[in-house]
Amino acid sequence: MAPNSRRLDLRVQQNSICGFLGPNGAGKTTTIKLLLGLAQPAGGSGRVFGMDIEKQNDEIRRRVGYLSQDPRYYEYMTARETLRFTACFFYDGPRSEIEHRVAETLDLVGLADKADRPIKTFSGGERQRLGIAQAQVNYPDLLILDEPAASLDPIR
Repeated sequence: MAPNSRRLDLRVQQNSICGFLGPNGAGKTTTIKLLLGLAQPAGGSGRVFGMDIEKQNDEIRRRVGYLSQDPRYYEYMTARETLRFTACFFYDGPRSEIEHRVAETLDLVGLADKADRPIKTFSGGERQRLGIAQAQVNYPDLLILDEPAASLDPIR
């Protein structure tokens, strides 16, 4: 084990909500990256959906929706184009099904009226809501959101 690393034993039951709480630098984002195969563990092992995080990370990621701490976009694309682009990685069925899911997801996060604006014109909160939509567009079995409330306006 690396000098500053600590053991983590974590089991999350299906249909539950789990949050990682801790100070900056505690390893919350690193843990997420390890679970998704975006970082390699220095030691130990991990399983998601019963699959090995190192050997089967492609299969795991197909079933996961992920919002990174600092989502990045193609600025020239619209929200609709972005979700359509993301959906095509997960679904190759009829275009009408993809369009239905994109519209449904835009409505879910309150961006239906801004769907055809370029992302470069979006506020921080709108970008964050687009990231939440992007994480959900594939009907994931597991939704992982890293700092999901960042840049969002409080409810008034």
